[in-house]
Amino acid sequence: MSMQIRKAQPQDGAQIAPLIAMIYRDMEMPVLKDVSEADLLDMLTKLYSLPENLDGLAQTFVATLKDKVVGVVFGHPAHNEVAVNNLLKHVSGEQSGFTAPLELGGEARPGEWYLSMLAVDPKVQGHGVGSQLLTALPKLVSGLGAAKLSLNVDDGNPRAAKLYHRQGFTVDGQLMIGVHPYEHMVKPITEGATEA
Repeated sequence: MSMQIRKAQPQDGAQIAPLIAMIYRDMEMPVLKDVSEADLLDMLTKLYSLPENLDGLAQTFVATLKDKVVGVVFGHPAHNEVAVNNLLKHVSGEQSGFTAPLELGGEARPGEWYLSMLAVDPKVQGHGVGSQLLTALPKLVSGLGAAKLSLNVDDGNPRAAKLYHRQGFTVDGQLMIGVHPYEHMVKPITEGATEA
């Protein structure tokens, strides 16, 4: 499979939306209980067509196969977290079908580029798409001034945890997001770099 990894473009929004929607559904956010799939996809398409979310406050990268988006990575430097979450709140708050805006809490620590979302099309899962995205990530975000990548993995998702361990992430504490316990995992961005 010859896959390409690149920065997401505004026109990718509609293909990114269903992948991110899977994550939001997995998080079992109460706000989404009564939101239709169409409204959720509409909101996410808008959210992932905004330049601020693609290559501004936050960064979005996609894996494509024959020009179809099959994987997505979304994240941001820790210091942009509030602004990125406010963007989500604003776009979801204006979306028809939402009775309340979507809100995500503070989960990144200073100096980290926080990997907020990683999703792979179920049709190609198990073919290394997630691994290749993770392998490319340090280089993709190296110019953003963060010393390490970080992410939170749900305790109920051992498969994901295993993938991150293989990719060189190590556990650095625990936290609760909503009703789920998560492990905070980190990885230095530059290989062999020492802590300054």
